[in-house]
Amino acid sequence: RQRWQALAAFYRAGGHFLVTNGPYKLKGRTPESVTLEAFRDLTYPLGVGSFDAYAIPRRGFITNVEWQDGRLTVSGDIEVVETFQRSYRIVRSPLGAVLGPVAQRAAPECRYVITDADGRVALAGTIPLGAGGTFQADLTGRLAAGRYTLSALIAVNGNTMNADIHRTPIVVPVRP
Repeated sequence: RQRWQALAAFYRAGGHFLVTNGPYKLKGRTPESVTLEAFRDLTYPLGVGSFDAYAIPRRGFITNVEWQDGRLTVSGDIEVVETFQRSYRIVRSPLGAVLGPVAQRAAPECRYVITDADGRVALAGTIPLGAGGTFQADLTGRLAAGRYTLSALIAVNGNTMNADIHRTPIVVPVRP
């Protein structure tokens, strides 16, 4: 009932039933054309730039991988969009230098796969961004002794298209 009442009120106010969910409203119409007007509703929960991640997909780049005693630490850069007026520029920035809110919106994560000498997957996972702008995982005891290959990438806003995949050999020693 509330929806029907709201629709009736909308019709009384605008004289039409074209209800949109976006930043457009019907401004005018003739038998030959329809004119839409763009508007900004500041009460709308998704603000300006909310969908930029889809229009301007960004990438991540691994700059360093450390494997020590079962601990994996990955450092990297991500692309950040700098906007000015109606233009933008994509800038590659080290994760440690990206400000908190920007990094939070970018939602970078490290995705990895560890394969054994025969190419079989031994371990796979996702690591969230940690303190200091690095990805850290304690994999102690999760791999048997042997030689492995770590393949990893940094996904920004879930974007893995044309990813920069970093491969690193790792050795897990025999424990006494």
